[in-house]
Amino acid sequence: MRMMRKTQLENYRKMLQAQKQTLLEKVKNSVDMNREDSSDEVKDAADFASDYYERELALGLSETERQRLQEVEDALDRIEGGSYGKCETCGSWIAPQRLEALPFAKLCIECKAKEERK
Repeated sequence: MRMMRKTQLENYRKMLQAQKQTLLEKVKNSVDMNREDSSDEVKDAADFASDYYERELALGLSETERQRLQEVEDALDRIEGGSYGKCETCGSWIAPQRLEALPFAKLCIECKAKEERK
C-alpha cells in the first residue's frame, strides 16, 4: 500500500473528530452523574452498597472512555504529524479495512497480533 490520499486522510479525520465529540459527551455525562447526590434521605446499608456499586461502575466506564479519547486524540496528532496510517512498530501501512474499523489503530494487524500474544 502506498501513501494515503488527502481525501482518505480527511475522511479519517472526520471519523476521529466525531468519535472524539461522542466520547467527550460520555465522559462529561459520567462525571456529572458521579457528582450528583441522590438525596438527603436516610439510607440503609443496602442502599449505600447499591450507590457505591453504581458509582464504581460509572467510574470504570468513564476511565475506559477516557482511555479511548486519548487514543483518538493521539490518532488526530498522527494525522497532523504526517505519520497516520503507518504502523508504529514495523513502519508498514495499516490496511484501510483496519483503519475503517478502528480509525485510531496505531499498529498493523500483524504487529497487534504479536503484541496480544505477549
